[in-house]
Amino acid sequence: MKKLLFAVSALAALSLLAPSTGFASDHVYPNQVGLYEFSDGTGATGTMDVNVLEVVYLVLTKPEKDGVPIEHINAFELTLNFNPVGNLFKMSEVYPPGVIVDVGDSSHIGDGYLTYIVGMADSKPVTDESVSLLEITFMHTAPGRIEVSLDHTPKPGIDGHMAYQSVSGDLRIMYTAAGPENVDGPVYVFDGAAVATEDASFGSVKALYR
Repeated sequence: MKKLLFAVSALAALSLLAPSTGFASDHVYPNQVGLYEFSDGTGATGTMDVNVLEVVYLVLTKPEKDGVPIEHINAFELTLNFNPVGNLFKMSEVYPPGVIVDVGDSSHIGDGYLTYIVGMADSKPVTDESVSLLEITFMHTAPGRIEVSLDHTPKPGIDGHMAYQSVSGDLRIMYTAAGPENVDGPVYVFDGAAVATEDASFGSVKALYR
């Protein structure tokens, strides 16, 4: 898998876009990935709607390496797990512009998982400390709680971890937005809610703990 991501990223156009601030969330950990109502990693992390097309965004927030913000993403790999199975359908997915390969297996929601191993020819810039990796449309067809959690792929580039890449050969660990003490917990819930978010800048939240 590592070789695949390296080969893909060799084709990526490496943009030098300056990072900005003002990420609107209560995240306190870097390199977190979750599912959200909005593409900047804000909004609801669950829905009570039934028989309605529900668009959610897979978002990586505050990507960094050794405390230095990362400016663009050109590959990622992870698995979405669904529990329990049933009454939930994936209707469509929209990749970032410039995706050249997805060698994951995103056709098994009926078996309880969707796997994505994605490489981009055009790097996706990080804006306001967040980057949308994927847009997925679901339909929940009957009442009943279904939890979505995140995990690594069957053959991860970094053993035991989800990962993303910004520079060829440099995979970085992604951590679930469910939190370090709840790694198997849900990041999105159908017929419920998961990770709480709020409309406040990342900097203002950090200031509360100084």
